[in-house]
Amino acid sequence: MKTIVKQPYGNTRNITVETLLRYVEPVQPETEAEKIFACFSENKSLLAIPVVKDGRPVGLISRYEFVDSFAQPFRREPPGNKPCKDMMNTEPLLVEKSTPIHELSGFLSESELRHITDGFIITEQGRYIGIGTGQDLLREITKAQIETARHANPLTFLPGYVPINEHIEHLLQSGKSFAVGYADLDNFKPFNDVCGYCKGDELIQFTARLLSNICDPVHDFIGHIGGDDFILVLQSPDWEQRCNRALTSFAHTSSALFDKDHRSIGGYLTGDRQGRIVHHPLPTLSIGAIWVNPELFGSHHEVAEAATTAKKIAQEKPGNSLFIERRRLQEHIMAEEQPATVGAYYG
Repeated sequence: MKTIVKQPYGNTRNITVETLLRYVEPVQPETEAEKIFACFSENKSLLAIPVVKDGRPVGLISRYEFVDSFAQPFRREPPGNKPCKDMMNTEPLLVEKSTPIHELSGFLSESELRHITDGFIITEQGRYIGIGTGQDLLREITKAQIETARHANPLTFLPGYVPINEHIEHLLQSGKSFAVGYADLDNFKPFNDVCGYCKGDELIQFTARLLSNICDPVHDFIGHIGGDDFILVLQSPDWEQRCNRALTSFAHTSSALFDKDHRSIGGYLTGDRQGRIVHHPLPTLSIGAIWVNPELFGSHHEVAEAATTAKKIAQEKPGNSLFIERRRLQEHIMAEEQPATVGAYYG
């Protein structure tokens, strides 16, 4: 049997296969085929019947294959007392209820057609709890895509505030630790003012692609909260290296977006309100990162506040820079390692 279980890390969409669950009364392997025939005859919308033994699925009986087997020439005799185990698919698709639906969708897109038409068995720790259908999966994915598009940033099509906050809140509630990186373009405003908003939009889209490329599509999440600000929610074990990779990539490739004259002087010359000529450096990328332990953060609001502080510190460093705030986690570890205080009693 092919089994899909939840990956060790979550994803941007926190919708699981459990939302597709429909309970269908299972049958035993020894159940007579005549009873299966009766079930399909009584319920015209029933597409498949799970076969379960000792609480664990062992097969799936497809309506179309079952009925078709008796529609063949020389096979018009009634099903009779034949056990259904002789007519079931012994390799149904088993899916744990906690599996994100995008993982199931990806698997089905490269799988056999029967897994879509017949459906799949949904389990909880390997035990049968219901079935799901390809139609229900498609409906849920379409609904999720519409919801994502509604909250996406129109310039980059990346998730905006609402999906970002929902994703962080989901991870906090799940008790999972993760890193959050707040990425921001330094000196973006003068670049936008001098070169025009079209060039500014191009730089933002360039940064969005660059940051997306360093994210693992299974483990990590990227959102665009507006302007030149991006949020990375990273569960990849090498998240720090990924942040540094983004900075290196920006340093090596962003120059293609700047005019030759600007590159030659390392920035732009503009006049301030007092009429003085001011030099503004070329845009660089800063990332302020924090490690989020769910025991230390009560909500996405607290995570956002800590990430914002880390980003401001990163921006104080010249050039493309990464600052990782570790103090809160270190203080938590030190507090746990402190011996218990013994109170003194004075009589």
